[in-house]
Amino acid sequence: MHCSLFIPDFFSAESVTLANRPAAAETLVARGRRKRMPSISSEAWLFGRFGAARQIDWPVAPYTLLADGGTPEGHFWMRADPVHLSIGRDSLSFDGLALGVSRSEADALVETLNRHFGETLVFHPVLPERWYIRLQKAPAVQTTPPFAARGRAIDGILPSGTDAMRFHALMNEAQMLLHEHPVNTEREARGAPTVNSVWFWGGGTLAAVRARPFSIVFAGDPLARGLAIAAGVPERQLPANAETMLSASPREGMALAVLDSQLRAALERDWLAPLLAALEGGRIGMLSLYLAGRDFLLEAETVRSDLRYFWRARKRLESYLA
Repeated sequence: MHCSLFIPDFFSAESVTLANRPAAAETLVARGRRKRMPSISSEAWLFGRFGAARQIDWPVAPYTLLADGGTPEGHFWMRADPVHLSIGRDSLSFDGLALGVSRSEADALVETLNRHFGETLVFHPVLPERWYIRLQKAPAVQTTPPFAARGRAIDGILPSGTDAMRFHALMNEAQMLLHEHPVNTEREARGAPTVNSVWFWGGGTLAAVRARPFSIVFAGDPLARGLAIAAGVPERQLPANAETMLSASPREGMALAVLDSQLRAALERDWLAPLLAALEGGRIGMLSLYLAGRDFLLEAETVRSDLRYFWRARKRLESYLA
């Protein structure tokens, strides 16, 4: 079994500290074959692995819809996620889970939006934190994923292109509808961030993927799971730890785990150290790490025999990036 771990945003300011150095990752990188690559978004990395082409944007929406149990078919879908805009700082604060939108809140907010826009624009709140719209044809517009937009000035990350003004107007209308919505009045009263806008991004149509690079995919990320479904690859929600993943993996082939940045506190204990032990014990034959940062991607491929090279001393991972 060959295991691959893709960890987006691994080299963030808070992910690796002197008090929380990932010793197992340092060992694996030091002993194996490694290379430093240019920065790549998680969307680009995943689409590249599965051989799915970029459209105007990376077509995230139809694949995440597939993972969410929807049927994208041949239609053009776009994400229209609920967000909180920090108007005072003119910046975007986005995190569907952090907003904690409930099923009833999402339904109430979307009911207001759909009543206003009618058949011209129908919102589908497939999950409380993931909303979608279906369009008759692909718009000439480029968008910014909310994860890349977080904390940045709004002017530089709004949709751009020939049809951009249409989406700017739609956002403005949505903001006016949501501003004093009863759901937001109640959220504000209890100190929760309001859902005061929607964020359009990731539009495209479902296309056949050209590669089946993995035997099984474990991920909380719906894009990874959607691409696996489109490729006919078994997919599972990310388990609590590496041991559970290994128990659910086939004895042969390649398993991919896409780890969430939320797991940083348990990354060494629950994932990296157990996988290093599994490599040492021969339970897996190869372990590939893909550790992403804002400006680079550190790749390391380690097989069991590499672990004998004790003279390749471990050092801080940031030292490979200089």
